[in-house]
Amino acid sequence: MHPSTKPELRKIYREKRIGLSDEQFRQLNDQLMMQVEALEMQPRWTVHLFLPIAGNQEPNTYAIAEWLRKQYPDIRLVLPKTERGSNRMNHVVWDAKTTLEPNDWGIPEPVAGTTVLPQDIDAVFLPLLIFDEQGNRIGYGKGFYDRFLTECRPATRKIGISLFEAVKVITDVSAHDVAMDLCVTPTRIWSFNTTP
Repeated sequence: MHPSTKPELRKIYREKRIGLSDEQFRQLNDQLMMQVEALEMQPRWTVHLFLPIAGNQEPNTYAIAEWLRKQYPDIRLVLPKTERGSNRMNHVVWDAKTTLEPNDWGIPEPVAGTTVLPQDIDAVFLPLLIFDEQGNRIGYGKGFYDRFLTECRPATRKIGISLFEAVKVITDVSAHDVAMDLCVTPTRIWSFNTTP
């Protein structure tokens, strides 16, 4: 029987990611960027991005930001800023003036800046450890993104970023888990057709 629950899969894929050699990690990120560059975005969208935790072998989203800014000069990038103790996030514009500092989990966050409401965000790039063929994702288990996504418009595009391909099914998906519309991996863009 293949592992299919969140705790099992979270443990397996966290270890798998940390176990990547520098060369494997670099190659996967290069391949991932080639797929990201096939995404169609709108020139004036507000796009929410996460930044990688140093040492966690997370996808290089700095490269995604660089591509977005070059390809769509009028796009507005937004980063999360966590609220201590509430497991909620604020969303702050990331521009040339933004100062970043790591939070308690080592995630680079804006120190200050212009706040954007969730309903004004057009697309969200989602961190994850693994996902399934139905578009369900497994994150680190704090629920930050599921809470945030319920505050976005139904049409906000939810885009996962994964170094690994989908597992068949996550069996313990709950009612508050928000499915993705797309997930970008090093080999393809998965589409789940969940947007109304």
